Order: sequence, then C-alpha cells, then structure tokens
Amino acid sequence: YLKYDDIFPIGEDVKQQFLKVYPECAGRTKVFHNIIDTEKIKTKASLPGGFSDDFDGIRLLTVGRLTEQKSYPTAIRAMKKIKEKHKNVRWYVLGEGPERKRLEHLIDSLGLQEDFILSGSVENPYPYYKSADIYVHATGFEGKSIAIQEAQILGCTILVSNCSGNREQVENGTDGVLCQLSSEEISRNIAELLGNEEKCREYGKKATVRISDEQGDILKLFEIA
Repeated sequence: YLKYDDIFPIGEDVKQQFLKVYPECAGRTKVFHNIIDTEKIKTKASLPGGFSDDFDGIRLLTVGRLTEQKSYPTAIRAMKKIKEKHKNVRWYVLGEGPERKRLEHLIDSLGLQEDFILSGSVENPYPYYKSADIYVHATGFEGKSIAIQEAQILGCTILVSNCSGNREQVENGTDGVLCQLSSEEISRNIAELLGNEEKCREYGKKATVRISDEQGDILKLFEIA
C-alpha cells in the first residue's frame, strides 16, 4: 500500500477500519464514493419491466444477493409481524445466492409463500425501485451500498438497518429511517411508514437531493488528477 500515492475507501467506516490495520497510510487515504450513472438509472427505470403480478397493495423491495450478510431471516420474521396488522403488503427480493434454500424453508414454515417473494436476479431492477412503496435494506454490515444509492436516485422511501455503511447513507428522520436490526424494530418502523404517506413522500424527495449532492463529489477525481 505504501507504493500508492492515494488510497480510496468507498466510505468513512471503511476508511477507519482500513487505517486500524494500516495506520501508516493515513496521509494518503481519502474517501471516494461510488460513481453512479444517475441519468442511465433514470432512463432504465422508465423501460418496460418491473412487477408482473396483479397485486394491488403495498410493495416492499430489497435488492441484494441471498447471503448471510443481508440478514434475510430477520426480514422474513419482520414480515410475519407486519402481516398480523397489515394484510395487503408484499415483500419482494431481487437477487440470487447460496442462502436461497434456507430462506425458502423459513418462508414456508411461517406461511409467507405469497407474501415474501424471492424473485431472483433480474437484468433491469430499476422499474422495480420506481414502483415500490418502500425500499428496505436491513443488513448486518455494508461498505457502501450501491442498492441504497440506486433507491435514492429513484426517490424511494428508504428504511435501513443501523450498521456501518448504512448510517453513512441515510440520516434518520431526514431522508429515510435507520432502525435496529431486529424483526420487531423493522416491522414497527415499516408499520409507521405505512401509516404516513406524507412522510414517505418527504423522505423520497430528500433522498434524491442527498444522492445528487454526493455525486457532486465526483469532481474531486479531476482535482486529484
């Protein structure tokens, strides 16, 4: 690492973890956010695609690989609690991975076959973001989530777990919701959002402003060069 002039972690949490191991690199380590093609995402969100079922209720969406890091069992159990009070809700997950069989077993055991949908990988996820009511990203840890950034670009109402990475991307009560990674807290916060459409719209608008400001940091690349 000392052979490089500059080292760029994608977030402040990642930077601090890196410097714990390589403190001698402090002078050359700077945060540089993921570069996202905002206009391309907006264009692809307008293409045909997205949800193909005839469900007319509230749609929750998560995008991410089916891995242990993503804490899907917690989300599934949260959905069980949500269904106790809100019948007209479905949760969709876009992504594939090694945890599918285990997650399917949990979904079946809780009777959520029609309510928690593992949709697999899709070529163009953006129409799903555009028509989802709430984007949920309840993970154990993150570096810097591109999925959250995509949801912000498309003006989604966003709820994320309070973990490294996520808390850098969402300010609780301003442009989304941060909550503890538990089925109780996730279900409670989703229920609160379901009961406040005005707040949801406000979060979505402020999320687009936040990501727009952050993408302005791309200009730093030219300053470095």
